[in-house]
Amino acid sequence: MSKKEYITLFLDKVKDFWEPARGFTVLMRSNSLNDQQIDELFSFFKSVVQTTSDEQKKWKIQKAIVAVEKIKKHEKSATTLETDLDEILWEI
Repeated sequence: MSKKEYITLFLDKVKDFWEPARGFTVLMRSNSLNDQQIDELFSFFKSVVQTTSDEQKKWKIQKAIVAVEKIKKHEKSATTLETDLDEILWEI
C-alpha cells in the first residue's frame, strides 16, 4: 500500500467527521503530489485537526492519525488499515 493510498483511505474515513478532509481527498487523488509533498500534507493534517472544535471528533481523528502513522513504521494491508480505521472512527 503506497503513502498516497493509505492517506487517501484515511481522508475517506474521516471526511464525515472533519470537513477539510473532502478537499484534501480531491488533492490527493489529483496524482500531482510526490512522497515528500504527501508527508508535508499529512503533517499539515495533524496541525489542522487541533482547530476542530468538537472534542469527540478531534479525539477520533487524532486516533486515526496515530493508526496511519503506525503504517509508516509497519506495513499493513489495505484491508487491515481500513478495519482499524473503521473501529476507531465508529467508536462511541
